[in-house]
Amino acid sequence: MRNRFASIATIALALAVLSPISSSNAATCVPVKAKGATVGSIAVGSTSMQIKSFTYPAGGVMEPQKTTTAAGLSDRHMPLSSKVGTSVIAWHRDYDGCVNALNIFMEKSVGDTFKITDENGKTVKYRLTLIKDVGKGDYKSSWFTLIGPRQIAMFTCTGVFKSGHYEKNMVFIAVPA
Repeated sequence: MRNRFASIATIALALAVLSPISSSNAATCVPVKAKGATVGSIAVGSTSMQIKSFTYPAGGVMEPQKTTTAAGLSDRHMPLSSKVGTSVIAWHRDYDGCVNALNIFMEKSVGDTFKITDENGKTVKYRLTLIKDVGKGDYKSSWFTLIGPRQIAMFTCTGVFKSGHYEKNMVFIAVPA
């Protein structure tokens, strides 16, 4: 029994060392305020967050603003009010010791729903159709299309944190419910 507790303590210590967010950082989190105009909001259960626009450079790295107080909507993809194509939303899993409330999506399953309020104030319910952990840049073009059926593609970082970055992304695809 003693070895079992020693192993659990060793695993917990290893996770604390590997994780960029430690309990002491989380306790001293001072969120970085999001900048720019709000283009909508997202709500999943009792968690809600503003959505701000961000520039997704052509052929570049998806990089929403450095905050955990808002999600980012790619300005190279469809607006939230679109009836076709994909709106691309991204958020930082954590930043500067703060954890993002939208990480609640990591606890969701295909079929679960959430709501998005667009730039015109209209709220639409969406249903998750895909949740997938992928390598950085291992994206399907159908997750970013400007034409075709209406969908929301959402991204945040996952995997091991090393050299200042997470090694993977979690992808969430949703369609109107």
